[in-house]
Amino acid sequence: MKSLRLPILASTISLMTLGLNNTALADKYNRHENNSIEYAKVVNVQPLYETIRYNEPYQECRYETRSYSNHDSKTAVIVGSLIGGAIGNRLGHSQSNKKVGAVAGAILGGSIANDINRNHNSHRTREERICTTVDQISYKEVISGYNVAYKYHGRIFHTTMNDYPGDRIPVAVDVRPVGFR
Repeated sequence: MKSLRLPILASTISLMTLGLNNTALADKYNRHENNSIEYAKVVNVQPLYETIRYNEPYQECRYETRSYSNHDSKTAVIVGSLIGGAIGNRLGHSQSNKKVGAVAGAILGGSIANDINRNHNSHRTREERICTTVDQISYKEVISGYNVAYKYHGRIFHTTMNDYPGDRIPVAVDVRPVGFR
């Protein structure tokens, strides 16, 4: 059973291919048997233009001065408090004086460090390059086809073609009787 399917499938494909080829030939000659190909002289060609819009992105850059503040670090205050507390502790004579001196020294040292930090790192500026993408719109005219006038047996005919036709174009000539049913 399987061996019969393959030859039948192959012959079906061959018949379909022949049918498609014959259909294409028939379409080429408008399904009339009496068509023949002759050539007509081209007498005028006018290009047809189409306007196409293009978006062309590009980067536009500029420099700006930006300021920054550095009040984020608490390291100087902590170190100043520790050093002030150690000095206050050393200067006290009795146990209670040493504790009060350490606290007073820590507060004074932290305050001094905070003032130094604020005055030293208040604001800094730097130049920064800022870029943004901008679309530039442009238009371009391109040839989209040709209006063609051609002469065949003394008569002028017109058609539109995608490609430039040259000096002459092929025309299909159909010969059949008129007035018969």
